Amino acid sequence: MVVWYPSVPVMGQPDLLAEQTDEMIYGDECEILEEVGAYARVRTDYGYEGYVERKALIEPLHAPNRMVCVPYADLLPEPKNHFRPMVTLPKGAKVDVGYSHEIPRYGVAIMPSTRGWYVHKQHLKPIPSGVGTEEDLRKGIVEEALGYLGVQYRWGGRTPAGVDCSGLCFMAYRLNGLTIWRDADVDKNPNLRKITLEEAKPGDLLFFPGHVAMYLGNGEFVHATASAGKVVRDTFENAKELMARLHTVATYF
Repeated sequence: MVVWYPSVPVMGQPDLLAEQTDEMIYGDECEILEEVGAYARVRTDYGYEGYVERKALIEPLHAPNRMVCVPYADLLPEPKNHFRPMVTLPKGAKVDVGYSHEIPRYGVAIMPSTRGWYVHKQHLKPIPSGVGTEEDLRKGIVEEALGYLGVQYRWGGRTPAGVDCSGLCFMAYRLNGLTIWRDADVDKNPNLRKITLEEAKPGDLLFFPGHVAMYLGNGEFVHATASAGKVVRDTFENAKELMARLHTVATYF
């Protein structure tokens, strides 16, 4: 199954007022484990489990070939920018897009209804494979994380409308074709290995009790913090109290 809403909360329980633990984005794949009323308990393609509204899921009709690479991409009824968007997809959404030489700026995104909407080519990139040099991947991961600066803190969030600490790090890696665990728990993350702070390079992760940040190099890091209410860039010097609680540094590479 895939998500066909722009985004949908993943809840800890099948209840609208339950804790939001994650968020799935258009094109995300999942397996339905059970159905509970209007909800489905799912396991995402990255291994996370929770409850989503069943109506937000559909059998995949097309294999996606592009990913939204801007904060939000409007899908339009015609290949002209003065139309009202029919739907708006967040960064990280995966879509099946076709192109024509007759329409230079836009591609056609095929929706579950089989109706196509027009999306600007510059708002999309090929779905990342995670293949590349370590230097290029680290650079891409850091650039994606910094692209969320100023985005509000949202518990369980994964979009430019709001992210939490692990959602920020998860998306920075996912947008480069790499998968890490979605929570701030290094011991649940088989793709990471522990290193010392002295060994850390840009893109590596700093783990604190209940919190994770991304190292930028030169004593700087970026994180989504509830205290600031948004994604911020900080330094070891300015965040001495937080750094005193650092318990693990880990790398994907």
